[in-house]
Amino acid sequence: MVIEDDPVISHQVAGHLRERTGASVDAFPALAPAKRALSQADLVALDLNLPDSDGLETVRSARLLAPSAFLIVITARSALADRVGGLRLGADDYLVKPFSLLELEARVEALLRRRGGAAPPTGSDLSWDVAGRRVRRTGEDLGLTPLEYEVFGALAARPGQALSRVELLRDVLGPNFYGYERVIDVHVGHLRKKLDPDNTFRYIGTVRHYGYRWDAPAPEKSDAT
Repeated sequence: MVIEDDPVISHQVAGHLRERTGASVDAFPALAPAKRALSQADLVALDLNLPDSDGLETVRSARLLAPSAFLIVITARSALADRVGGLRLGADDYLVKPFSLLELEARVEALLRRRGGAAPPTGSDLSWDVAGRRVRRTGEDLGLTPLEYEVFGALAARPGQALSRVELLRDVLGPNFYGYERVIDVHVGHLRKKLDPDNTFRYIGTVRHYGYRWDAPAPEKSDAT
């Protein structure tokens, strides 16, 4: 469930989670219309500033209405007091706007794994520390830049699936990206060199005249910091 009064953010978040997780995602602009459905939710992405509830009281109310659901706060409030207060009142995670949809997706997956909703993939020599935003190969941190990390996440999360250059750019830079799509080739090239400097494993395949595909086994994810 997404409870967010900004219709653009609500549409983007709900649509992204539906597409990537295959789950049913309901969106509400305020807390009151969501009350009846909250008790059935598995996970709630919750804005703090709603028309009918404001601040940390929103977390308290949502936790009472959805005692068994995971709560991820999505908010522009970045103060330490808000973060700590939200977590103490029952939030399971806290994400500050603006945020990457891929990061939200990864945090959702990490929470659902606690309940067995998604098993971490195995079979790769890469490890993916979602919470720490790090990628390691045989234990060595690859030192990815923020853009390289986002490209990695977009591809590695969907092994075997071809993604167009435009899809990758919008995953990395946001849905409103418009520009020269070939710029993604530069970032993929840098990422390839860090993932596989000897060109042995060839993690990322090229889909001619289209884009790229993750050709290796899915990297093992963890949410450890």
